[in-house]
Order: sequence, then C-alpha cells, then structure tokens
Amino acid sequence: MKLYGARRSPFFRKVRIVLEEKGIPYELEEIVPVPKTPELLALSPLGKIPILEDGGAVVPDSSVICAYLEKKHPSPALIPEDPAELARALFLEEYADSHMSESMGAIALERFVKPNLLGQPTDEARLAELLEAVTARWFGTPAAARGSALPPVMDYLESQVPADGDCVLSRFSIADAALGAQLAGALAAGIEIDAERWPRTLRYYRALCARPSFETALAL
Repeated sequence: MKLYGARRSPFFRKVRIVLEEKGIPYELEEIVPVPKTPELLALSPLGKIPILEDGGAVVPDSSVICAYLEKKHPSPALIPEDPAELARALFLEEYADSHMSESMGAIALERFVKPNLLGQPTDEARLAELLEAVTARWFGTPAAARGSALPPVMDYLESQVPADGDCVLSRFSIADAALGAQLAGALAAGIEIDAERWPRTLRYYRALCARPSFETALAL
C-alpha cells in the first residue's frame, strides 16, 4: 500500500492518521501537485493529493481513501455505526475539509511551495490578502453570500468540543482525524488558539497531538 502526497498537506495528514490508527503498513511517496504533471493526472484526474495505491486499486481524495480503508480494515472503527454519530462525524469531517481548509492551500503555496520547491518568490501582497481573509473567517464574523452571519471557525469548534474527553464523539473517529489535521495546518500558518477564549479547543488539540498517530503524521 502506497500513499502519495506532501507531508504538509492536511488531507495527506488526515489519511496518515487513519492509517496509523488502524495499524496498516504503508509506504510514502512524496509528490507535490504544483504543477500538475502527467504522472499525477494519471493517478488522479483532478490532479490533487493524497492518492492511495493498493495493489490494482488507485484511490484519490482523502475522504474516499478513508472510507476505503474503513471498509477494508474495519477495526478499529473510525466511522461510527450509530446513525446520529455517523452523521455528526461525516459533517465534521466535511466542515474540516471544506470550510476550515479554505485558502490554506493557497497560503502554503505562497509561504512554502513557491520559495522552497518551485524556486519562485512569494507574492507578499497575495499572502497578506489570504491571511486577512482566513483571520476573519476563523476569528471574526464573516458574512455568507446572502448576508447571513456564519459562526467563526474557532467559536464553532469550541461549541463542538466536550468539556471533558479527548474526542468530539464518544470515541476517536474520522472527525478527529480531519479536525486535528486542519488545526495543525492552521497553527503552522500562524493561527493561534487563545487559551482563555477557546480552552476546550486547545485542550482537545493537545490531546490529539499526544496520540502516536498524530505524532507520526505531523512530523515533517
């Protein structure tokens, strides 16, 4: 089993966390999807990472990969059986993958990929613009397309993390893998968890980082 991707990608990290939690042996193949090479497009028509290769199966997309791993290696289960917990786990995974990750890839491109991998200068004006938008979405009160206020990411997470316990559900699940991977990426981008404003989220993130799966997946 081989996992293609970039170590700094939160989606790549999410899959690694699942692989580690399930104790599945795998190999890593570093690949950065900038630019989209013919080799990458042959594995994923969207030209995105991560991609899992398992014998004759080529599986793109982090959520699809995690569902594939759950079906093939059902123990320990990371996708709940209870319908209500299943719905909440999958929603939180989607929330992490879509809303929390918005603009983070572009920030990584400007801050890391361009100067370190492509030999190009960082567009400082573009980076500042991206950071301003992310800061508003995570901490402020951004407006939806129709003008309805959306809860800031950090406030929403604080409302979802239990007062005690190290998981958002009754036990560790795909939701924790996705949320933790995105939080790690956000902290790397300079977003901080204020211990006074979001004590539950900070305690939760520290508990996740203490898990062996996270220690492996977050290592550079």
